Amino acid sequence: MKKIVIITAVLLNTFLMSCSIQEEDVTISEAYKTENIIVFYTQLDYEIAELINAYRISQGLNTLNILNEATKEAITHNQYMVSQGTPSHDYFFVRSQNLKTTVNALNVSENVAYGYTSAQSVVNAWLNSESHKQNIDNPSFTDFGISSEQDQDGKHYYTNIFVKR
Repeated sequence: MKKIVIITAVLLNTFLMSCSIQEEDVTISEAYKTENIIVFYTQLDYEIAELINAYRISQGLNTLNILNEATKEAITHNQYMVSQGTPSHDYFFVRSQNLKTTVNALNVSENVAYGYTSAQSVVNAWLNSESHKQNIDNPSFTDFGISSEQDQDGKHYYTNIFVKR
């Protein structure tokens, strides 16, 4: 039993990440820019948004509005993670700065995940991770963007960006 708990903890740390810190200056590829991104939402994206908002209501928090500009950043980041074959918070500072510039965001944070096959499973994983849960529970956030994308092997990547305006 102890071995299963340890393996589960290691897997959660490997597949889940949460970020709200700035990174140093790095050269960013042109492919990572969001100007030409067409915003679209999958059924899975809507289900994740509904689950997060239902959870927030149950905690006495405001619901979050879906913000297309944040979703643009999430879509771009998912495309990047799929191309790299691994979940990450690479270039978070670019996504954060883009939102501060385009929608006057005061605070930006994100949750990413990999490998979950349903909205409920990814939201449960985020809620069972203290750092991810803090982003979901943050009462100052007003908006969010969400994107889920599958790679060529059918594995799902998720980016959920939280914004305070």
